[in-house]
Amino acid sequence: MAAVWKAAADEGLYDLTEWEQFWVALQPYLLSKGYRLRPRYAPGWKPIWVGTDIDPSLFEDSAASYLPGVIDAQRESDGKVVGIKWVRRANHARNEVNIMRFLSSDALRDDPQNHCNPLLDVLPHPTYPNDILLVTPWLAGFVHVPIITVNEVVDMLVQLTEGLVFMHKHNVAHRDCTGSNIMQDVEGCFPGQRTHPVKETYSTDLQTMFTPVPNAPRRYYFIDFGVSSRHEGPGPHLVTGVICRDPTAPELSPTVPYDPFKLDIYLLGHHFLEYFVDVYSNLEFLRPVLTAMARTNPLERPTAQQALDMLLPIARKPFAFERRWRIKRRDETWTDLFLEDFDFLVSHVRSLVS
Repeated sequence: MAAVWKAAADEGLYDLTEWEQFWVALQPYLLSKGYRLRPRYAPGWKPIWVGTDIDPSLFEDSAASYLPGVIDAQRESDGKVVGIKWVRRANHARNEVNIMRFLSSDALRDDPQNHCNPLLDVLPHPTYPNDILLVTPWLAGFVHVPIITVNEVVDMLVQLTEGLVFMHKHNVAHRDCTGSNIMQDVEGCFPGQRTHPVKETYSTDLQTMFTPVPNAPRRYYFIDFGVSSRHEGPGPHLVTGVICRDPTAPELSPTVPYDPFKLDIYLLGHHFLEYFVDVYSNLEFLRPVLTAMARTNPLERPTAQQALDMLLPIARKPFAFERRWRIKRRDETWTDLFLEDFDFLVSHVRSLVS
């Protein structure tokens, strides 16, 4: 096994990528602005596993940033982990920055229905005058800390629908609220632990692995407001455009105007149909609401508030046994079913006694 690790290291699999080298060049500047990158991104960094037979993954320095144009950092003033996003051509991003500033304003930031990742800081790029760096709280995806239980799916859907209600109430349409533009704060899944920003199930030094607590509180957020739009007055409000992570939205058009708020409803409903209800057998009770949200005709879709009103009675059964159980894939065999249920039960009991 040591030979395998050494070969991987010798082949450069843990070396800095081109994207990471971009952040190495920015490290002194970011530090001067109060944001410290991890040791891997310090100028002159050398991998300390070279010449040893120790698995590189055991060193924190081996944890590479995997999102192009985005890096995690620690805010010097309070130790908060933040994300820094490189935005090219700031003139074209002015709309995104203005919308994020509006949604992060003092008047809106603390609204419990606000599920928009807040803007903490905007930095000019020190080398490219047309580029900027956006600073937001660091959030996690769903690879390392996946959704486990029925309750968690319901809670995520309710929270994100609340997020649409909030944005639409303030005349903001996200227009791309699907896929990887949905992220989560997983701190509540690891009570009392500080986890690594890139490998979220490990301690910050990668020496200890944690198991997420089932049904632990999580908060979900929308990110990336690059194609979002803010409108004035009572409407109707219409837009054109086809940039979207979900090309199945029927109204997308470069020339024919459509309602961006009804697009948001479709995108969220279709996301949960595709990634949850169609995949897991014990989520069928959500299908009627999601099918209504994803209707082909935008005029037949509910508003965000109507969708939330449909969901809330469903969400008011959090302590029912079947809601606290794991989500079950439709393609599970009887053997899979037994083993997965047993594993979930063991992990659940362990979390209760720990």
